[in-house]
Amino acid sequence: MSIAALRTQIRQADAAYRAGAPLMSDAEFDQLVKELRRVAPNAPELLTPGGGTALLSLHNEDPDNFIDWLNQLPSPGVVVQPKIDGCALALRYVDGILTAAWTRSGKCALSVAELVDSIPAALHLAPGLTPDGILEVHGELYGLDGKQSTPAAALRRSQPSGDGLAFVAYRLATPTLPTEIASQAALAALGFDCPDTLLCTKPHEVLALHSRWLVGDLFTSWPTDGIVVKALSHLDQARLGCSTRAPRWALAIKR
Repeated sequence: MSIAALRTQIRQADAAYRAGAPLMSDAEFDQLVKELRRVAPNAPELLTPGGGTALLSLHNEDPDNFIDWLNQLPSPGVVVQPKIDGCALALRYVDGILTAAWTRSGKCALSVAELVDSIPAALHLAPGLTPDGILEVHGELYGLDGKQSTPAAALRRSQPSGDGLAFVAYRLATPTLPTEIASQAALAALGFDCPDTLLCTKPHEVLALHSRWLVGDLFTSWPTDGIVVKALSHLDQARLGCSTRAPRWALAIKR
């Protein structure tokens, strides 16, 4: 296969995956990426978005199969958060100053991020949170009107505007704290809005929260299209790792 054909196949497979209609398994996709990295290591499809950590998608899991995923976690604790319906956004702070922002596709979004009230322009970093002075925050840019089209349109607009937009921080890209709950507390202390984060230790607790979300009795402060379940321990997350497209330590449960 030519390099051009390989690149095209990767882009098409990635687009189909994000649209919810995957063309191949993760293992097959990872093999394509591995081959492209071998024959064309500087191909645009391999470049890290924004010069930082890539924003990954989440596997969608059926509630009936969720327990199979839970049973492969090294430790039983998980956190449940709202799956906010917006556009994934990464932020990079250098010595506390916002210097970069990018979307999942790698598009620069700094001009928009600088205008969103809930994105701090500067942070007072706690000692030990980022030993090298670089902090990367992942989250969701969403519309205050609850429409996913609102942030998507704002990111396409030639004239940047933060009107009607908000940002919620759901992850430190390189966590130095032991758990998701500790990381969320650190992000909140830095001035970020953070999603509701609920601790569960048993499958039925997670499924009960999903049932509450289905009937509109959970995470009502956010525009959501599901719930997110993550391994609580960052050590467990590191052990499980990620595929090219999604972490193995987190998933989404929708309807």
